[in-house]
Amino acid sequence: MSKKAVAVIGGIAGLVGLGWLIGRAVAKPTLQVALNSHPIRTVLLIDDKLVDTPKTIMLTRGKHKFSAVPKSPDLTLTYGFYKWVINGVTVSYNPTLEINITKPTIITAMFKVTEAGIYPVISA
Repeated sequence: MSKKAVAVIGGIAGLVGLGWLIGRAVAKPTLQVALNSHPIRTVLLIDDKLVDTPKTIMLTRGKHKFSAVPKSPDLTLTYGFYKWVINGVTVSYNPTLEINITKPTIITAMFKVTEAGIYPVISA
């Protein structure tokens, strides 16, 4: 085999290898996910990252872990997690959920008042 033929074959092999590397390096496509909480604004853990609601984020196609983290906007009400609603359908009453994202999605963490009352302010 001539040196020219070896060079051509080597060049083609190099291009194929480069194409494979570029194909592997391309980011996975993402999907739009709208995150809401009701009746309060709160924080959700998505794949162990804190995200304030409401917010629209981009997630890769596939399974993601969601956890509801309730908070009380004032001292007179305490909220507890109630349920997850995805695209208008109740899917779980567990505060932690794995959701398979396959299309643009609207996810709402629903909360309910677990304790209400007026707490005295203690001053020193």
